Amino acid sequence: MTQTREIISQMFVNLTKLRLEPDVVDKMAPVVDGLILRLKGNIDLSTDEGWNRLRIALCGMLAHGWALGMSPFNSPDENVDGEPLEVRVSKDILTPLEVLKSIRYAKKDDRGRIQKVLFEPSGETLAKEQIDRILKDVERKHWKDGA
Repeated sequence: MTQTREIISQMFVNLTKLRLEPDVVDKMAPVVDGLILRLKGNIDLSTDEGWNRLRIALCGMLAHGWALGMSPFNSPDENVDGEPLEVRVSKDILTPLEVLKSIRYAKKDDRGRIQKVLFEPSGETLAKEQIDRILKDVERKHWKDGA
């Protein structure tokens, strides 16, 4: 199955506009080749059972690829045409509602994507700032002459 690497590379360029790194293709090719070897001569696509076997094999191949790091969360910054890719949101960036409520400002680019976020200071930070102000006021009132 020497053509598998070239087919995988070309399919990703054609369908997703992504050029895969050679090491990623090296991980994917044995998965496809293994699937073909297992199914060769053992599948009859004229029956429902044959189609279900093919479906199971393809789903298993997807799951195996996902386990190898081919999840939608591992995307390059741009496609083969040099256009930026949208970042897919994953459960890794879920945050508590309190954090979202503390967003003060969100700067977006011309495509509506968030570029920068400023948060309200935490209660702890506000308390420290207030204590610092009180100490400076006390210092100014009682130690005016620097003695």
